[in-house]
Amino acid sequence: MLEQQISTSQSSQSRTAHRTWRLALLAAILLLVALIVFKGVTLSLAAWDAYRSAMQLRAMLAVSPLLSNMSAIQETVGELESAYDGLAGELQPLLPATALLRSVPDYGPLAAAAPALLPVGDQGMALLRKGVDLAAPHIAELRAAQPDASIVDLLPQVAARVGPELPALAEDLASLKTSLAAVDTSGMPDRAVALLQGAPGALALAEVITRLGPELPALLGMDGPKHYLVLVQNNHELRATGGFIAAIGKITLDQGKLVELDFVDSYDIYRNDGVYPPAPTPMKTHMNIPLMLMRDANWSPDLPTAARVASTLYRSDTGVEVDGIVTVDLDAVRTIFGALGEVQVPGFDEPLTGDNIEAQVVRLWERPAEGDTAVGGATPEELGAWWEQRKDFIPALTQAALAHVQNGGANYLALADALHTALAERSVQAWLVSPTAEEVLSAAEWDGGLHPEEGKDYLAVIDTNMGYNKADAAIERALDYRVAWPDGPDAPAQATLTLTYTHPIDADDPGCDLTPRYGNSYADLIARCYFNYIRVYVPLGSKLIEATGVTTDSVSTQRGEKGTQVFTGYFILPPRNTNVATFTYTLPPEWTPENYALVLQRQSGTGPLPVTLEIDGAAMTTTLDGAKLAWPLPASASP
Repeated sequence: MLEQQISTSQSSQSRTAHRTWRLALLAAILLLVALIVFKGVTLSLAAWDAYRSAMQLRAMLAVSPLLSNMSAIQETVGELESAYDGLAGELQPLLPATALLRSVPDYGPLAAAAPALLPVGDQGMALLRKGVDLAAPHIAELRAAQPDASIVDLLPQVAARVGPELPALAEDLASLKTSLAAVDTSGMPDRAVALLQGAPGALALAEVITRLGPELPALLGMDGPKHYLVLVQNNHELRATGGFIAAIGKITLDQGKLVELDFVDSYDIYRNDGVYPPAPTPMKTHMNIPLMLMRDANWSPDLPTAARVASTLYRSDTGVEVDGIVTVDLDAVRTIFGALGEVQVPGFDEPLTGDNIEAQVVRLWERPAEGDTAVGGATPEELGAWWEQRKDFIPALTQAALAHVQNGGANYLALADALHTALAERSVQAWLVSPTAEEVLSAAEWDGGLHPEEGKDYLAVIDTNMGYNKADAAIERALDYRVAWPDGPDAPAQATLTLTYTHPIDADDPGCDLTPRYGNSYADLIARCYFNYIRVYVPLGSKLIEATGVTTDSVSTQRGEKGTQVFTGYFILPPRNTNVATFTYTLPPEWTPENYALVLQRQSGTGPLPVTLEIDGAAMTTTLDGAKLAWPLPASASP
């Protein structure tokens, strides 16, 4: 009986213990859930607070980049710093577990990247604070002295004052760039991916400006007027640096102020009594051009080389010493106007945007606003009036864009991103007389130069339209490059370059007449035969074996710019036809299958280029729309 009582007591105690344990477990679970909910709420609130502050600052910078209301921007930066510190504090205890969330759709990968994102945030906030504190006193002083000045007036003056101090930001920029590279964006929401992938472009622009910092006072005319040329290149008529020089603008900066902006037709830069150098032999042979004039000065595909020729000719024609040259093509105009939004320009039928500007420019070229005389069917007198007015839209576009910026109609962050895109895609290029500044632009590969790299194979295909037409608006290109060692790895490699040109326009150009003529419309200029002179830039010491698909008498091999070898060829392509040009050559003996590397550089002014590479049997196909392509690809890149 006693044993039964003991057993019953033990059973009761066991049940009580189990109930107690279950209650304790339930309480613990409820507490954990409560903590998770609480932590989730606090984390969400912190994230929202940081996001709200960031968007507020972004909006302020977009419409008034540090110039209109500096105190409000500094206050918002302080709010963002506080909000970010709160978010970082909430996240810190959770970092060891964030990797477990990667499989959660959308925001799981973002949470998993938190350990890499926090350093980005820390460094970004520190850089933002330093930049704002650096600029604030100069902006306040300039605003007090010039309360009615526009952003176009003030921004160069601020840059000139801040410039010498900018190198202090270089280390912060480099650290932020390194931290960004460590962030895995795969699987993240599109908005986060766009922000993180767009940041390196902004940083690249900031890095170049930082390195140029000590030169900015001189470049902006603080020690005397500085004169810069803008070469407006029409890449529908391709030339070596990106397009035919249709117009030339002169910009004069004095004491950080824009005191002159004037555009003229490139044909106007000429003197009847001028002394001009002879034109390059291919221009004489294929275009009947005897002398090198300003409008044809961009013969060399290396912009620093071409710019020195252009500045010499401009000085001879005008007496003005040039301090730098910037090239701008139609792709750049489309990109920049895409960032400006809608811009109303006198003479155009509708507000201009990135989507419609090219078509509107063509329409106004055909029928200028002044006089409204169309090229098609014009009498000789009317044709003379049209000739004088056909490029009047260029200064009109420039003035309207500047006014749009001055009146606060531009999103300045979008405009900065558009400028970086144009520089990266080589639709904007810049050369400066200052050796130090030019070295900075060259290092960024924004100088429009040829950039062979030591110890690497090099390939740059340069087309020059010699037909007095706009056929490049239609020409489709494709490049196939193969390198093999048919005689073994100890023998020189053999390269085969195949260039395919397609003229898809369904039209006839009887006889492929080279005589300069305008026809009835811009479309007539596109539907012409394509007269193309090819230059293939390769490593010095390469030896041409054979060239096909070009006229026999046009084939040559010679020393090129930047220590290169150049192979040449010429062909004529009627509409509705395709031409395949092939260059076969041996490379210098220094490369084996094990140490081979390639830099392929795209010509300025050309569209995205379909590329096929095959190196010792390893192949890839891609489309090149940036400045260059490297082989082998970086570990983080993919075709």
